[in-house]
Amino acid sequence: GEEFEEGDVEREKEEANREEKELRPTMQPTGYGMSSAIHALPTILSLVLLSLYLLGDLHWNIPHYRALWMASLLSPLGTYCRWKLSKFNHAPNPLSRCQRQRRRRRHPHPQTPPPPPPPRWFPLGTFLANLSGSIVSAAIAALLTSPSFSSHPSSTTAVLRALSLGFAGGLSTVSTFASEV
Repeated sequence: GEEFEEGDVEREKEEANREEKELRPTMQPTGYGMSSAIHALPTILSLVLLSLYLLGDLHWNIPHYRALWMASLLSPLGTYCRWKLSKFNHAPNPLSRCQRQRRRRRHPHPQTPPPPPPPRWFPLGTFLANLSGSIVSAAIAALLTSPSFSSHPSSTTAVLRALSLGFAGGLSTVSTFASEV
């Protein structure tokens, strides 16, 4: 019989793998699988709801729907602002090196407890987004309930409600803050 050297065995394995790859049908991902459909579903539902709100406002003249379709358009802007503010979540410790060293030293008065150390991390950006969204919502609510505002047209009221519901609603997110703390 023939004797094979180690190099021959390796070459035969490589050749068999190459032949198998050539015979195997190539499957190119198309990007239109079930996963893509699931990811597109929220966008499709949002567009359907936006269309219904527009139809309700323009065709049936339902004033509440005017605020809803405007809020649907403004909420991504609030979400974008929240995302931009989240960049402040990973800010370094605001204390200087000298201040941190002073806190590490022994407290001079043993009777009083030393001050607590500063928190290592605080989601400042999320906190600012929630605070800003709450202030915008409160200011709009105060404006809408003021007696002097009742003389304004309903389109102005719809825009203010859309700002409160859409922009401020997209900006503030208490659940993200709760999970980050």
